[in-house]
Amino acid sequence: MSNRKNEEGFADEGASSAEAIARNEHAPGGVSPPKQPETEAEPNIKGWGFSDPRLRPFVVISIAYLLFTVTDGAIRMIVLLHAYKKSFSALEVAVMFTLYEVAGAVTNLAAGLMGARWGIRFTLICGLCLQIFSYGLLFGWNDDWSKRTAIAYVTVAQMFAGIAKDLTKLGGKTVTKLVTPEGKNTRLFRLVSLLT
Repeated sequence: MSNRKNEEGFADEGASSAEAIARNEHAPGGVSPPKQPETEAEPNIKGWGFSDPRLRPFVVISIAYLLFTVTDGAIRMIVLLHAYKKSFSALEVAVMFTLYEVAGAVTNLAAGLMGARWGIRFTLICGLCLQIFSYGLLFGWNDDWSKRTAIAYVTVAQMFAGIAKDLTKLGGKTVTKLVTPEGKNTRLFRLVSLLT
């Protein structure tokens, strides 16, 4: 084997100088840096910024979930204050929210199956639509109704809000898992479990 030097002064074992230059033409200064092998524990996640299209679903669903959370809490407070203004007792107001919690618990069990079968987008859109439907029902609350009628009506409207809450929550939590790079999910899930 002949050890001759190419035009750049590097030893070129048997290859022509044109081949040596072609191998190094894209490297700065003509020398290729050694390639670092990617390990499974640390994947290449360069470019993960807010403008990255891979994060767009995460941003959209996160904003929808946060807005949903704010409006859901606000509407429950409005119902509570309106019922107080109309002289409902604490027990009567508590009854208005029973189906909200019960429907939420049942939906929580079924939402995972729905998400697996029809996808996160479907459950998120269903949740948001049910929330709007629930708000529409609450706007129909007539002050001339008897207490029993009002309690039954608001309880049913709040049931739809409870279903909507858990359908939307499924999308909000699941999308976080889907966009998290491998090996980075431990810290993220501790944060998500702390916040929720």
